Amino acid sequence: MTENLEYKVLARKYRPQRFADLIGQETLVQILTNAITSNRIANAYLLTGVRGVGKTTTARLIAMSLNCENRNESSCEPCGKCTSCKSIRSDHNLDVIEMDAASKTGVDDVREIIDNVKYKPVNCKFKIFIIDEVHMLSKSAFNALLKTLEEPPEHVKFIFATTEVKKIPVTILSRCQRFDLKRVESINLVKHLKKISNLEKIKIDDEAIALLVRAGDGSVRDSISLLDQAIINVNINVTAETVTNMLGLADKGKIYDLVEYIAEGNASKSLLIYRDLYNSGADILIIFEELLNAIHSITQIKISPDIKNDISIPEIERLKGHSFANQLSMSVLGIMWQVLFKGFQELQNGYHLFQLGEMIIIRLIYISDNPRPEDFKKKTLNDQKDNIQPLLGDKEIKKKNDLNNNFKTNDSIKTDEITKSSLLKISNFREFVDFFYKKREALLHTQLYNSVKLISFKEGEVVLNSSSIRDQHFNRNVAKLISKWTGRIWQVHSSDSNIGGSLGEEDIINQQNEIQTMKNHPEVKKILEALPGLSIYSITDITDTVDETINELRPENQKEV
Repeated sequence: MTENLEYKVLARKYRPQRFADLIGQETLVQILTNAITSNRIANAYLLTGVRGVGKTTTARLIAMSLNCENRNESSCEPCGKCTSCKSIRSDHNLDVIEMDAASKTGVDDVREIIDNVKYKPVNCKFKIFIIDEVHMLSKSAFNALLKTLEEPPEHVKFIFATTEVKKIPVTILSRCQRFDLKRVESINLVKHLKKISNLEKIKIDDEAIALLVRAGDGSVRDSISLLDQAIINVNINVTAETVTNMLGLADKGKIYDLVEYIAEGNASKSLLIYRDLYNSGADILIIFEELLNAIHSITQIKISPDIKNDISIPEIERLKGHSFANQLSMSVLGIMWQVLFKGFQELQNGYHLFQLGEMIIIRLIYISDNPRPEDFKKKTLNDQKDNIQPLLGDKEIKKKNDLNNNFKTNDSIKTDEITKSSLLKISNFREFVDFFYKKREALLHTQLYNSVKLISFKEGEVVLNSSSIRDQHFNRNVAKLISKWTGRIWQVHSSDSNIGGSLGEEDIINQQNEIQTMKNHPEVKKILEALPGLSIYSITDITDTVDETINELRPENQKEV
């Protein structure tokens, strides 16, 4: 019973007690070492970074180092045994005051600090104020702190910690020495979790550690907390299956099977795998998040093949990812990523998520240049005739794929030509707008021509200022139609910028310039002088009307009067 009462969560039990224990923050430690040993200590420090990378821990270590009674002058490491170090570690030191700005945000809370600044330390060399989540302070609280922060007494030091540095006023930032604590690399987190597991005498699979590290997303505290949870679940041996069930992740093997069938264009099997994942308890959003992770992992391995040897990545991702990287082109991976990412956004704000997920998978199969579902049966019959194995086949198939990579056949060249020709290219915004005229989308054409300002244009992406259009679905409708007509994905974004102009305004300006040029023509000048009051309203190229005039003069087209 005594052991249960004294139990500490692993994140607290293995909290760093020295600067050397900080993981992945070598640059920070080196700078602080130089500053403390040379006695070049700033009035205020600002520690930034994502949750769980060691901001508050570093703040306490700085406080311990500055007030340590037995610290070696050539080192920044606190002794950890003196009265000051022990009291700071147990949060009982009268001269080290911690404040949580998330709960104390007002100007009155800051005034308490300001009033306390004038008093000298009770037992230590410095009076140190640690303010966590400092970005939560109100504007008036920051203003009250400014003067004290710029010119504090010699015995006072401030240490701020925040996850939202952009919310801190520039006037505060300019008075602090800033340190950005970076996300901890996966390989360092893997080593750290293995070390803790050994100390706790817990057996854990490498695959399970890789999953915990990925879920931790660079945060030491989150990763250790997840390890603690996994240990509580099984108590002796932590496996990848345990972690997968605990985190509610989709089965990695089935995710890669789903990628395989999508790549083949096999809609029926793709939807079957999707239903199996759903029925096994996987959340729809997690399924598509894992699909995005899979495509990203395959793309990374394709760009940098050495990644397949990274032990911090689960083994199935390395093996399957390497296999797919050899078979899928970069353009196909790009298309799959775009469709999945757009679908993931729709799922976050949509309804009937299971059905929506099915439609995203079908959209993914049909929008890529892979075999279509209706072609799959033909492909299967041909495979049987030629005795060809499935996409992820045996060694003979790998040899055949290697040979195919070295020689591009005439059939594949023809296929590439067909694919390229089916994608209609648009080189500028005027061609983009003209498409809507040609397709008889009169309302959208008029709005694009007269009411929209072009901010930027490139193939596949347009940025528009459409603030004058009340239809909230305008951008989506435009993107949907132009993607359908051109055979490629287009993105239409909104911007509040006014740097551009509409095509209608541009044409009016061009016409006015043409009229002015025409007025200066010698022959036209004579006509205008000979006929006072005559004006030029527009200019038309006579060749545009020649065909119509000739057509009217033909005998068969003339009418009797």
